[in-house]
Amino acid sequence: MSIAPIAPFAVALVALTSILLLVSRNWRVSISALGAQYLAVFILIMISWPIEYAAIKLIAGWMAAAVLGLGLAEQVDAWEDELGSSVSGILFRLFMAGFVLFFAFSATSDAARWLLRAANLQIQAGLILIGMGLLHLGLTAQPIRSVLALMTVLSGFEIFYATMETALLVNAILAAITLSLAFTAAYLRVAPLMEREE
Repeated sequence: MSIAPIAPFAVALVALTSILLLVSRNWRVSISALGAQYLAVFILIMISWPIEYAAIKLIAGWMAAAVLGLGLAEQVDAWEDELGSSVSGILFRLFMAGFVLFFAFSATSDAARWLLRAANLQIQAGLILIGMGLLHLGLTAQPIRSVLALMTVLSGFEIFYATMETALLVNAILAAITLSLAFTAAYLRVAPLMEREE
């Protein structure tokens, strides 16, 4: 099965989901965007890897999104506090996201000199994910949003890594890191509730 016809849609999905994670005020939208982002990463990794290896990324990503969703369902009161009702905060994030997208598309040819086996679409998606994740990480103070940002950066790295190496062990380690981030964030979210119950 050829992935080439749907790969551009995967890059568009990466851009859309990373922007949604950056500006969303609804935790359900954010978790759904994270799940869709892992679907796009799965498609882009299939360019370089067999489907059974790439499926590990998809399964680990969806499991991480489910764990985060369960953790957020327990305590959602602080999710909207960071953005509040300020339109200017959301517009600023969109403006900065535009810069990241511009950088990702303009730096593709330069990055291709270093990532010799990567397709241009993989490079664009990887740069978008890493750039948006770092931007999100710099603009947030909430632990759960920081974990979403770290998972976005890790997804971009995984796309780049897939073009250079196909080792199954490292693939499993990266999946374990993704799940560990999700479990840590869920624990940090639920721990205060557990202390109150005691």
